[in-house]
Amino acid sequence: MDVAAAILVKRHLRDCSQCQQLLEARKALRALLNNPQLQFEVPDSLRQKIQSALPVATPSARHRSVERSVIPWFTVPLALAAALAVVFGLQFLNQRGTFDRWGGNALAEEVISSHVRSLLAAHLLDVPSSDQHTVKPWFDGKLKFSPPVQDFTTQGFPLMGGRLDYINGREVAALVYHRNKHIINLFIAPSESGRTEAVRSFAKDGYNVLHWDRDGFEFWAVSDVSAGDLRAFADLEMRQP
Repeated sequence: MDVAAAILVKRHLRDCSQCQQLLEARKALRALLNNPQLQFEVPDSLRQKIQSALPVATPSARHRSVERSVIPWFTVPLALAAALAVVFGLQFLNQRGTFDRWGGNALAEEVISSHVRSLLAAHLLDVPSSDQHTVKPWFDGKLKFSPPVQDFTTQGFPLMGGRLDYINGREVAALVYHRNKHIINLFIAPSESGRTEAVRSFAKDGYNVLHWDRDGFEFWAVSDVSAGDLRAFADLEMRQP
């Protein structure tokens, strides 16, 4: 899709719970089918056992028998694998939990996608402001929680503002910072575990993602800045009271 179509779809997903569930189920199914544990090759020994179990017949009859018996048989494990993938995908959707329970890579890739979309769709900021006392009240009434907002200008990570975003099947707060002309998106949502958890990292296609839990919130920081700079940013946020 082009950028305009992507924006329209994104807006529709915010208001349509049925489409949200379909999209998340599709993502979960795709992730599970890409799991190497669900991929296998049929060994020659199994093929030989099946052929030896068939009744002896003329070559032409045997060929027709193999077509009738073997091909449908091999569709059974594929159908079972797809069914299991859907079942496990729905179980993952019901959890809608932390980085680990979702399988960190899948969620981290979704965070990266949201970061890239915010840059491409010219929808980086809903409330452009470097004043944390302006940004924090802006979220009141728009979210069911009040995200912590900090400005790290003196430490080299100025606050640019914030916006609403959508990750892991729920609305989140997105705070935007910059570092040497690079954008950092900090996504914040309530933590279901309520525990404080150490930083976890993920990297793909030049983007770095950090995730941690603190004081009842989950945080995802994502950017194309160096891993060291992003970790310095996360350390600043984690030290806040």
